[in-house]
Amino acid sequence: MKNKPLRVLVVDDDEDDIFLVKEMLKEGLPESKLFLDYVTKSEEAIPLIDSGEHDIFLLDFHLGKTDGLSILEHLNKQDITTPVIFLTAQGDQEKAVEVMKAGATDYINKSNLSVEGLASSIRSAIKIQDEKKQRKAAEHSLKVQGELLQGVSNATFKLLTVPEFHSAISEALEELGKTANLEGAFIFKHSRNSGKIPQCSLEFIWLDKSSLLGISPKAEQSYAELGIEEVYPPLVKKQSVLTREKQGSNFPGKLFKHLNIRSLFIIPLEISSNYWGFVALGSKSVDRIWLENEKSILEAVVASIGGEIKRQIEEEAFREIVEGTSSRVGDEFFRSLVRHLAKALPVKYAFVNESLNFKEFQCSTLAGWGNGDFVEKKNFNAMDTPGEEVLAGMLAFYSRNIEKSYPKFHGMFSARIVSYAGVPCFDSQYKIIGFLAVMDDKPMLDKKRTLSILKIFAARAGAELERKRTESAMRDMAYHDSLTGLPNRILLHDRLEMALLQAQRNNGLVGLLYIDFDHFKQINDSLGHDVGDKLLQEVGNRLKECLRQQDTVARLGGDEFILLLPEISSHKDAGKLAQKLLDKIRPPIFINEHELTITMSVGIGLFPEHAKDSKGLIKCADDALYLAKNSGRDCFQFYKLPTSPH
Repeated sequence: MKNKPLRVLVVDDDEDDIFLVKEMLKEGLPESKLFLDYVTKSEEAIPLIDSGEHDIFLLDFHLGKTDGLSILEHLNKQDITTPVIFLTAQGDQEKAVEVMKAGATDYINKSNLSVEGLASSIRSAIKIQDEKKQRKAAEHSLKVQGELLQGVSNATFKLLTVPEFHSAISEALEELGKTANLEGAFIFKHSRNSGKIPQCSLEFIWLDKSSLLGISPKAEQSYAELGIEEVYPPLVKKQSVLTREKQGSNFPGKLFKHLNIRSLFIIPLEISSNYWGFVALGSKSVDRIWLENEKSILEAVVASIGGEIKRQIEEEAFREIVEGTSSRVGDEFFRSLVRHLAKALPVKYAFVNESLNFKEFQCSTLAGWGNGDFVEKKNFNAMDTPGEEVLAGMLAFYSRNIEKSYPKFHGMFSARIVSYAGVPCFDSQYKIIGFLAVMDDKPMLDKKRTLSILKIFAARAGAELERKRTESAMRDMAYHDSLTGLPNRILLHDRLEMALLQAQRNNGLVGLLYIDFDHFKQINDSLGHDVGDKLLQEVGNRLKECLRQQDTVARLGGDEFILLLPEISSHKDAGKLAQKLLDKIRPPIFINEHELTITMSVGIGLFPEHAKDSKGLIKCADDALYLAKNSGRDCFQFYKLPTSPH
């Protein structure tokens, strides 16, 4: 009681006795800051008693026409538990028993009244009252804890047994709200894209009796609009916060003001170690007492709700990957895969990589996602990176500190890489043909889930990569010569038609060189087809070395080749290239210890000077080729126009 205010109400019809009691209290309770109120009539005492401002009542038994028992009866009816000490001038034992049974704390005969006795009685009464309060608080705490634990059990049961996610969360929230004697329970999702002003959206709501009229779930609103901007920093740090209506505070804001919610216990929701949002538990009472063990239990059940939200997020993310990739093929599949992988895991980077040269760890990025957008394709070497492990057939997982194992690796990216996971992709013959890799600038904590998802989609990616390679090989077979790898007649025709259309639009000039090698048949017959094939491959390579990027050299069959020259400025360009080709072919070619020298004849046709379409242009170049053959070979000739073009 030291330095603690002590408010005493004395009810006595004898003012001398009141003065005496007052002096005794001052002398006997020097440790207390004493506040004394006194009245001489019971009817004057009732309003003061009902005010609830006093710590103890000192009542005279006899108060004129009434007695102190009538006041005690009033206290009992009003359930007022303030301690009562009776003072009486008569030492009637029966009256003492009567008042004690009625609920008095003590009974003192005025004739025996002393400073020490009165002070001791008051101290004892206050101590008993404090013990009663503590016991009552403990009983209330145990009751609340028991009810809450039952509510937690019910809420957890709902989360485990209700199959539909939104129904499970809503029913669990209702169980929690009712058990904790709340007027409202809310789940808000934090907006990651809210910028400088933090935003959130109301995802779930339970109200005890209030109407949902005027409430817009899912609509984004700022923390400031809710009146809880001050609690945002600790929430992000994953700390629970208690906020109440008070002077100078913005709480309650908008929604909570509409619902008359005057105090909130706010618990952050953590999903995969990231701040996801919060659960707000509301009361209409500004003085709502939130016990520590009550808060701990509420935090535990909110963690269970967070686990269910996490499970739903993971299921939706997995379903999005499946739905986003199931109907796609080729580059569209790979792009969709990396985008959905980055979102599902979630990570900053995701890549599908193809192995180009297995022994030298040369790889190509088929599709990549980073910093919220697709990244450009590129070739890279996986040596001295975790990709080296994956290409060796292992699963790679570095939850953090990857730079310790691969110090040069994070230098390949704009942001510092902290964690990595990679899984190989196999073809149908169990050969490694690429790998999936995900990376982040934060630790990866869920190893099992991360590798499981990567393994599932690495199988799909491997199948798609093998299909793509097969399709590419078939396309090459359809459009390329199997011996030299040069475009064949079909691809030449497509490119020729495109070149002519382009020239028509731009009033351009197209050149076509028809090539036939001189005396090739003699080499083929005398040295065999094997030497002849290798000779064709070598001359094909020499022809390619002379071309511009937009030019095409195609093999028609045998020793006949055609060069397509789009976008030339004059017939001189075609002549210069023809001479360059003649000079390129003349040097000896060594095949199987044979030194071979070969020349070629070239016929040149020009569009639109010599012909107006592809068929006519080829015919003109073919005619010019025969002119070159008849001119002694090892030369080129332009088509000679007759009286009218083809």
